Amino acid sequence: MLVTLQSGLVQFLHATPITVEVSITRGIKYFIVGLADTALKESKQRIYTAIKNTQFHWPGQRITINLAPTTTRKFGTLLELPIALGVLAASGQFPTDRLEAYLIVGTLGLDGGVVPVEQPYQLLELAKRLGKKGVVLNTYSAQHTYLNERQHPALCVVRSLKEAVSFFQTGQLPAAANAALRPPQPQSAQWRQERAAFGCFSEVAGQRPLKRALEVAAAGGHHALIVGPPGVGKTMLCERLPSILPPITPCDQPWLNGIHSSGTSEENPLVFQNLRPFLKRSPPLTKRQLLGSLPDTAGQVVQQFRNALVPLDPPVAAPKVLGDVLATLGGVYCIDELHTTSARIRDMLLQPMNDHVHQLIGIMNPCHCGNFGHHDRKCRCTASSLSGFQGMLSGALLERFDMYLFVPSMSWQEEAATERSVVIYRRVQAAWLRQIQRQGKQNAQLSLDELEAYSMMTKRDWRAYYRMAARYNLSNRAQRNWLALSRTLADLDGVEAVTMPHIVAGLALMNPDRSEYNQRFDAIGMPEVQRVQTRETRA
Repeated sequence: MLVTLQSGLVQFLHATPITVEVSITRGIKYFIVGLADTALKESKQRIYTAIKNTQFHWPGQRITINLAPTTTRKFGTLLELPIALGVLAASGQFPTDRLEAYLIVGTLGLDGGVVPVEQPYQLLELAKRLGKKGVVLNTYSAQHTYLNERQHPALCVVRSLKEAVSFFQTGQLPAAANAALRPPQPQSAQWRQERAAFGCFSEVAGQRPLKRALEVAAAGGHHALIVGPPGVGKTMLCERLPSILPPITPCDQPWLNGIHSSGTSEENPLVFQNLRPFLKRSPPLTKRQLLGSLPDTAGQVVQQFRNALVPLDPPVAAPKVLGDVLATLGGVYCIDELHTTSARIRDMLLQPMNDHVHQLIGIMNPCHCGNFGHHDRKCRCTASSLSGFQGMLSGALLERFDMYLFVPSMSWQEEAATERSVVIYRRVQAAWLRQIQRQGKQNAQLSLDELEAYSMMTKRDWRAYYRMAARYNLSNRAQRNWLALSRTLADLDGVEAVTMPHIVAGLALMNPDRSEYNQRFDAIGMPEVQRVQTRETRA
């Protein structure tokens, strides 16, 4: 008797369909053909023992197992469960009418137990492409079943070979295994508790301009460089940024789920509840820590995984170390003390920042001693030392930051009462929703042509915009950053068209002339650098 089952193998973010054919004829041999690797060939004894220990009958005949396509090498042990079910079905121990409707994946233990699969998302996507009703497997965490609410095929959890056979006999899943795997709902108590664990903006006294700037960055997905003396609250506020981040963009959700269910990253169940990944690092940073163990450059890695569910050519093996770039795709990557990182590491950030596949927040001191801009501490740096410190970051890197924020020190008498994170989050979420409904992605990911179309400015505002762009000699990238910031400010205000106040505020956030630096350079005798002219911005 011949029985055909559908299974699959996962290679990082892509699942490949594998057809398992089991034929039982007269004889005594037991074969597995179809380019099986050593691990899969060793599965023969494990499958035999698992069937015997679960009180099923092992057919004493010639068993031939073919793994198709025969030109694809089969690796790992995920095909053990479909092979065992195929042997039992071909020997007539349970009906075969339900087998073709499901994708079956699993590794067997000697006692007949099914080992949990680490990549359920990729397999669910494969079942969806193949038109299957569901995937029969075991899984580690309840968070993965959240995908059932996203119009995926059913996730049928079985913990043993006996439960799998019972399911195909009766059509009923084991209640104990599947009842415990109910998906947590978005914005559940757990979701709110985890978001609150990041802290609240109200816990940081003062710094209202910085809080407003981070609100704009969160709403539009903008890169930001924060410069200021030690102790002003830069790091504290950035650590609380996840408390106001909007949900994951729908186009980013599939490949984020794939990455965080691939077994190469620490499991982040909040990703499956639309909470963006957040990672904060402090130097020293290495290339391996930044990019992982993949041999590709940062730009190539980003390009490969923007369409993570599309078959990769050539296929990319799962890295032993995921790397910060991939771990924070679609989320926020915060680097504290950016000025202490090596120039080589900073150059590796250029392409990921340019693609806006994640949001980068950089934090740095204003000078070598750190006292530049402090209200009561004197800066010990010379004029040439200050000028050299500014030059540590290349022009290419600085231009990719949408916002440049100079945070001055504050006195203890500054008012401490501020908004709570939940209030700011509501505004950010409303602005994010306007962007998704209008263009399907955040403003930071729009091109210059798209921003010009979505800005909906009047001719008078456009003339003023072009005069200011020419006045400050802004590049195309700088103009794109400026328009994106202005568009986000308009979304936060809840208006359709970008107006002159949004343009002026966007230019102030971008701060093209680093005016806070310039103001203090004058006091120590440095040549004055052109500032933003108030009269020009009022045009």
